[in-house]
Parts: sequence; C-alpha cells; structure tokens
Amino acid sequence: MTSCTVEFERLGKRVVATSEDVSRRGVVLRTVEFLPIGEVVELQIAVPGGEVVSVISCVAHVLPIPAARALGRHAGMGFEFLDVDEERLRVLKQFLDPLLGDAPAPPVTASGLRVVVADPSTRLVERLAMSLGAAGFGVVPASNGADAYATCVEAPPDVLLTADDMPVMDGWTLLKMMAHRPKVADVPVVLMSGNPSDIVRLRAYREGVRDFVQKPFTDEELIIRLRRVVRPGRPVSEKVVLRGNLPDIGVATLLSMFEFEQKSGILALLKPDAAARLFLATGRIVKVEASVGGTPLDQVMHVLGWATGTFEFTACEVIGEDELRRSTTALLLEHARISDERRRDETAPEG
Repeated sequence: MTSCTVEFERLGKRVVATSEDVSRRGVVLRTVEFLPIGEVVELQIAVPGGEVVSVISCVAHVLPIPAARALGRHAGMGFEFLDVDEERLRVLKQFLDPLLGDAPAPPVTASGLRVVVADPSTRLVERLAMSLGAAGFGVVPASNGADAYATCVEAPPDVLLTADDMPVMDGWTLLKMMAHRPKVADVPVVLMSGNPSDIVRLRAYREGVRDFVQKPFTDEELIIRLRRVVRPGRPVSEKVVLRGNLPDIGVATLLSMFEFEQKSGILALLKPDAAARLFLATGRIVKVEASVGGTPLDQVMHVLGWATGTFEFTACEVIGEDELRRSTTALLLEHARISDERRRDETAPEG
C-alpha cells in the first residue's frame, strides 16, 4: 500500500511520521514519538494528491523499540479512527476504496496464520486486531465463547486466543466444547485471564491450553507467545496433553499433579542451556535423562530447582525398571530438605 505522511501533536510539538498501513478503521505509524495507549489525538493524514484529512483517533497499540527489534518490525503506534463523519472522511475513503475494494477481504497474511480472538471487551479485541494484524496474523474477532466456537467449527484457525470470563459461553466451556469436537480438538488455545492465581493457571493447563497470558499484558509479549505456540508445518501430536512455561507452573507442582492423577508419560523440560526428560509411570518418576551428570537422584534434585524454561508432557505408556525407587512426594520432600539446608549454610554467620 502507498504510504502517507501523518502529523500529530505530542507534548506541544508537531510530529511527522510515515504510515505503515492504512485501513478504513485506523492507521499504523512508524515513529518513536510515543503516546499513551488510549490517548485521543487529531491526525493530519496527507494522502497522495496533496489533500490532507483530519481524523480524530485513539492510540490503540504501541510497539516500542526493544519489542520491535525482537519482532523484526519498525517501532511505532497503531491508531483507531474515532471520527466517523462521512463528509470528513470522504477524501480518505476515495483514496482507500480502490486499494481495499468495496467489501472487506478475508484475512490473508504473509505468514498465513489465522487467529480467532474472543473477548467481551470491544476495545481489547480491536487493539489486538490491529497489533496482531501488523505482526502478520489474520484476525477474526468474537465477543463471546459461542461466537468463537461457531467461527472455529466453520473454519478451524491456526490458534484460538480466548478470555476465560465471557458472556453467553465462557472460556472454560469453550475449551470443553473444542476438546469434544474432532474438527477443532487440535486447535492450539491460548487463554487470557485477569485472575493471577496458580489455581487458575493450573486449571488452564489441565484443560489443555498451550499457554496462559495474565491480563494486563503487552501486545508484543502476546505476539511472541502466539508465534511460539503456532509452528507452521509441524503437526500437533495428539498425545501431547500439556505445554507451558516453568515460571507459570513449577516442576514440583507439575509432578504433584501427575502423582495425584497417576499419569504415565514423558515430561520434557527445556532451558537455553539445559534439557531433561522425566519418565513417569502411574505418577512415579522411574527414569530421568538430563544434560547434567550424577546419579538419577542427583539429576532429579537438580531439575527440581529449575525455575525458567518450558515444559511439555506427552501421555504414553512407560515400561522399565524404577531407577529411583521413591514416590514423587518423597522426592519433593528430599528436594525441599536439601534446599533448606543450602539456604541455612548460605546465611549462617562465619566463625
């Protein structure tokens, strides 16, 4: 699309920026002269031909320099048009209509990834539509779980981003409905929630979500998480039942849950500098493979201390000799004892 020169005021100074994308709903600008999200300003948009259109707009999204560098994009801001007066926008529409056509086209992006965004907040959905669209996602909005479910069944997306608390059908019901419909059972789900409790996070992962995002969040954080969840060309294994981040749910919490539910399978743990696999049979760790040395018990004690990284649990039958010969509860208590002794040694006065 042909770019436009756009001017606006910030702290009493006139800022001149270049548009990266313009639509009937808003504009994305390349600039480092940031305004707070939600601030209302007047944009002076100079369209090709020399005419200038003044449009009252609201800051819907900010992409700061560090996040833009991480995403491989230009720093800037996204504005939502608030001025809907037809005569005021006539010139802008004349410029856009030949480029966009009379009807909105289905979302087609460079990455080919399509995301359904379900949240009762119209402002949040519009903000995410702009930021995710600028990041290469085709966004389909939904205001509640029922609409999201119907949209997913009609055309399964690459990922579903949904709130937990919604009218008509909440996010938890939506998760259950998706899991019981073969057509959409494998669609990865990212859950948004304003509840920061570990119980909610654990429930989300047990329900099969790929990632959990606590509100409020930054758009760039969400974009990184969605790209990590959706891996084009990689089929989703039906046996993978749990994925997530260790800062959200620790290794000890996971193992306690698996012991209580007597799960069998392989828990893979990954950090930038280390990796490990714990083999579980009916909730007990029977074997460990880790990139650290020592006995199986030494390796488990080391892995239990990991606080960063990601995890993935694959449900499968595990057969073999029990190398540890201890219950998960006993291993967790032993790790707690060792940690307490280490802390006491570190804080004990010398002499």
